[in-house]
Amino acid sequence: MSLRFRINLLITVLMLLFILAMGVIIVDDTRKSIKEEMEGTNRVTAQLLTTVLYSSQFIPGTATSRQVVLDFLKSLGRVRASDIKLYDGIGTLVYESPLSQYKAGRWAPGWFSRLVTPKVEIVTLTIQGGTLVITPDASRSILDAWDDLQYLIWLALGFFIAVNVLVFWFIGRSLRPLNQILDGLSQMEQGNFGVRLPKFPLPELSSISHTFNRMAGALQDSMAENRRLALIVTQSSDAIMIHDLKGNISFWNPAAERLFGYTAEEITGRSATLLAPAGRENEIKENLEIVVCRNLVENVETQRLTKDGRLIDVSLSAAPLIDPHNEYVIGEICSMRDITERKRAQQAARELEENRRLTQLIQSHVEEERRNLARELHDELGQYVTAVKTIGASIANRSGSAPEVRTSAQTIVDVAARIYDAMHGIISRLRPSALDYLGLTETLQDSIAAWRTRHPELKFILDISGRLDDLGETINITVYRIVQECLTNVARHAQASNVKIAVKRQRAEGGAGEVLQLAVCDDGKGTPEEAKSEGHFGLLGMRERVQALNGSFSIDSAPDRGFCINVILPIEGKK
Repeated sequence: MSLRFRINLLITVLMLLFILAMGVIIVDDTRKSIKEEMEGTNRVTAQLLTTVLYSSQFIPGTATSRQVVLDFLKSLGRVRASDIKLYDGIGTLVYESPLSQYKAGRWAPGWFSRLVTPKVEIVTLTIQGGTLVITPDASRSILDAWDDLQYLIWLALGFFIAVNVLVFWFIGRSLRPLNQILDGLSQMEQGNFGVRLPKFPLPELSSISHTFNRMAGALQDSMAENRRLALIVTQSSDAIMIHDLKGNISFWNPAAERLFGYTAEEITGRSATLLAPAGRENEIKENLEIVVCRNLVENVETQRLTKDGRLIDVSLSAAPLIDPHNEYVIGEICSMRDITERKRAQQAARELEENRRLTQLIQSHVEEERRNLARELHDELGQYVTAVKTIGASIANRSGSAPEVRTSAQTIVDVAARIYDAMHGIISRLRPSALDYLGLTETLQDSIAAWRTRHPELKFILDISGRLDDLGETINITVYRIVQECLTNVARHAQASNVKIAVKRQRAEGGAGEVLQLAVCDDGKGTPEEAKSEGHFGLLGMRERVQALNGSFSIDSAPDRGFCINVILPIEGKK
């Protein structure tokens, strides 16, 4: 039953009850009015007849007296609403007053007459020789009351119909926005949370519209947030799962499927200890106890088992799952990230660091041995060669010596000089003494000058910018060895005409410290790709030297386009 019909039915019932109450009041008033009228008529008629009969000078018991009464009554006719009947001494009806001509032939309905007909006493007057009976007749008064009531009935019926029609129309018009509200609720039920209601004229409906729009907006925001969170969970690269308070898995996202190999159907409802390797089962219980106490487990590195039995390293985090209604902890939200590759990378980095330190130590020992060897050559062998040269010169200059002896002595002097020059070349290659006394700039300039002398067909260009006198022995010897190796390769393999050596000290990118940039480039035939590989020992040695100082080493080369080595060394990392 619709609200509109219910309101109309309620108004109809109230109006009917009101009309019924009014009808009861009207009927009761009509009955009282008719009774009062009948009683008044009876009294008037009785008094009139009593006055006439007993005031007249009639002789009782004579025929003339009865005839006089009869003639009086006939001349009197009908007295208002009273029926007058005259009976003789033996009860024979002698006279009856004529019927009323007022609204003759019409009568009120019997049910109405029974409702309003009053109980009025019949008046009996005894006279000489007969009886006079006065009976009240309320039919005409009842008919008048019925006629008046009919107007009221038609008026009430018209008012009843008009009110019902008006109320039905007004309620329908007022409740018409309910259809829009119901349509909006229906759309919201179907998932369309973007629906909005207009502002209605009625304050109550306008308030409903405002509340509905706020609710729809809140639901739309909530659903958008839920969809975003669900999308994050399903598309997350981390394995996300939910454990209940017994440690059983109740949620399993796609990343967890990829990481462990179990589908959601296979793992849901099973204990999380299924993923724990032997000896780590208590970790899950301990983590759950921590979470139940509303604490967090953050980035704990541990291990878990996959479906195929592989042992993987994971970073585990857990947080309590709280019921929003009662604020109770109902489970645990757990996320795991595969850190196997990271652990391997960390292990590789540790090994690389160890190798770097070992390489640096080896390089340091090699340089130390070269220094010692250069010192021994200079101090020991140099003295012997000088002594041989001095003795040979003494023999060659001695007078009286045979010509062949002087010639042999001079040969010894020349050979000793060559040995001395060769030994100094070896000493400079083993350990350039200029680094210890003159610095990197002078050493590079002297070295390039020597290369120009040995290879006049090559054009050497040295470009140095920035201060290089405080770099330290490790960087100095590294730069010198790289330049030495590069120029040796150019002279042997490049078939180049020009070679440029650029050394530049500048601020590092981002302004964090300073770096030393070294570039050795030629315009030769270039180097095949296989020469860039780790198997090329000259390049491998240079790369290891640079990496030992946490620097970067790169090669830019192509066939017939020259060859270029670029090195960047952090100055703050010098040893």
